[in-house]
Amino acid sequence: MRTTIVFDSARVPIEQVGVTATVGRFPTPRRGWAASVGAIVDGTIEGRDLVGGATAAFTVAWLPVYERPRRPFVGVTGTVGAAWLAATSDDGSRRNWLAFDLRVGGMVGKTIAGRYVPYAAARLFGGPVVWRRGGERVIGGDRYHVSLGGGAIVRLPGAVDLVAEVMPLGEQTAALGLTLHR
Repeated sequence: MRTTIVFDSARVPIEQVGVTATVGRFPTPRRGWAASVGAIVDGTIEGRDLVGGATAAFTVAWLPVYERPRRPFVGVTGTVGAAWLAATSDDGSRRNWLAFDLRVGGMVGKTIAGRYVPYAAARLFGGPVVWRRGGERVIGGDRYHVSLGGGAIVRLPGAVDLVAEVMPLGEQTAALGLTLHR
């Protein structure tokens, strides 16, 4: 993830690399939920290295438009999440960075040959970020409040899907994942 957080007039660049595990349940093809926990394993704030951190999120998903032979699917998600990390602030001290997030996302995609699922995605989000700059506690937020891009799912033999996503506009993210399902 790469973005810029705005504290008053200061723009603070942040990059982070994380590893996440997610468990979910989809009782019907149209609705479900997922809970995630993760570790922030690398990154920078204002060019200074992160020490480490953790993330947690809860998502609900809904498929208001089910895919048909001549119609793509449309999915909607809502997520509440939080991240904590430790990093060196501009005053040279190790400080805690706390970020809270509420997201609404949408995606449109189409299954090709029963195995490949390309999709376009957009997410709107907001929430406070708490940090220390110049020795003072500051509260800010993401500069963009949007993330736009797309991805693809490849349904492998058995109960495994490979997922790749790139969101190059707004908050920039890239993700690779494996989904195991029954």
